[in-house]
Amino acid sequence: MQFLRRNRYALLTVAVLIFSSVMVVHQALTNQSAHARQVEDFILLSERGDRQSCEHLYQMLIQELPRINDRDLVQDLERTALEVEPKTPQPDNLIWKYHVSVKNELKHRTETRLEAGSQGVAKQ
Repeated sequence: MQFLRRNRYALLTVAVLIFSSVMVVHQALTNQSAHARQVEDFILLSERGDRQSCEHLYQMLIQELPRINDRDLVQDLERTALEVEPKTPQPDNLIWKYHVSVKNELKHRTETRLEAGSQGVAKQ
């Protein structure tokens, strides 16, 4: 009991840190699954022909592109490639437009990483 009294602030700090860590992981998993659901809803609405709702989801997804991690972007690229013919331009198809946007975002990130890597090598 003396141990608890002497170290209560340290133990409370550790408990808060553990709780915070668990909550951060939980939120990250929730955000990831929410994005996946959003993409699936977008594809379903497009297939149903609900243009207005599909356009709204498209705008939301496009605005999120810079904040989405690379793994989720690759999953989006693979998922949308199943729905459209990526090499055939379809400017009126929102899924195709999203596919191209995701591809461009991944390309931009890769180029940025390569430039940063080559600058780091040049400094050494």
